[in-house]
Amino acid sequence: MKILVTGGYGFIGSRIVEKLSAMGHSISVLDNSEDYGVISKEELKKLYTWRQRNWPHVHQVHGDVTDKLNVLTAFKSTPDVVIHLASYPRAKIVNNDPVFGTNNIIGGTVNLLWHCQHMSVKKFVFVSSSMIYGHFSDGTREDADTKPNNIYGEAKLSAERMVKHYHSQYGINYAIVRPSGVYGPGDMEDRVLSKFFRRAMNNETIEVHDGDNRVDFTYVEDTADGIIKAALSDVSNKSFNITAGNATSLRTAAEKIIALTGSKSNIVDTGANKLYPKRGTLDITRAKDLLGYQPKTLFDEGLKKYYEWLR
Repeated sequence: MKILVTGGYGFIGSRIVEKLSAMGHSISVLDNSEDYGVISKEELKKLYTWRQRNWPHVHQVHGDVTDKLNVLTAFKSTPDVVIHLASYPRAKIVNNDPVFGTNNIIGGTVNLLWHCQHMSVKKFVFVSSSMIYGHFSDGTREDADTKPNNIYGEAKLSAERMVKHYHSQYGINYAIVRPSGVYGPGDMEDRVLSKFFRRAMNNETIEVHDGDNRVDFTYVEDTADGIIKAALSDVSNKSFNITAGNATSLRTAAEKIIALTGSKSNIVDTGANKLYPKRGTLDITRAKDLLGYQPKTLFDEGLKKYYEWLR
């Protein structure tokens, strides 16, 4: 099968490309190699080299999902399936640059959908976010109320609606995937667990925003496996929570990292950050029943693997 992966150089996307290539699929990648101001160009290049270390020959197009010509070039591979991960990657980044951030998320998605419509693509997989729910409690299912509390969540939800519109209007089959708290080897330094690890490894104070807030942290390999299952499944036109299905408080996560690293760091709770919602465990029953999705990596095991990579 021919599959186009947008954001294929990214943390999750690179895993998907590697796994799909190993399965024998023909993969094309569209990525703009943007650092979004969170990492130096030199460090980003090193990170990309590591992420692509096991790639076979992959057709790569350097470009942005908001650019019609770039997307047209990528679609010359005539994909059967498009997996769309390319996006401004953080709520904070989108909040700081909302005009470009929302255009990237919503406009980029529409640009791809328009090309899917005219290229008879069989399935469009949109990687959204658990941020679309806003504040949520344990057991939140895919049909729960969606009340985003930040611009990133609003943009992702708007993009989801465009995906559904193109299905109802033009018959494009889709799957929407909502990950949460993805972590593991190959991640950037500005993510919450990355920050905890680096501060612990330097015996520095770990600042936690609302230590009681719980996140459904999911190991990157499990996230990639879930997205692939959504892409290759005959089941279409549904949304899926692809997470570990087991939330951990930020304070507990910091404590586990301190113990794992043998750090002398202390924890300071700086209070809630309005940019981020109160969260909990997402219900993954639908993904288990319809896709055969099953997260394999427990949080403690995932932290150990991540620490081994960081050292």
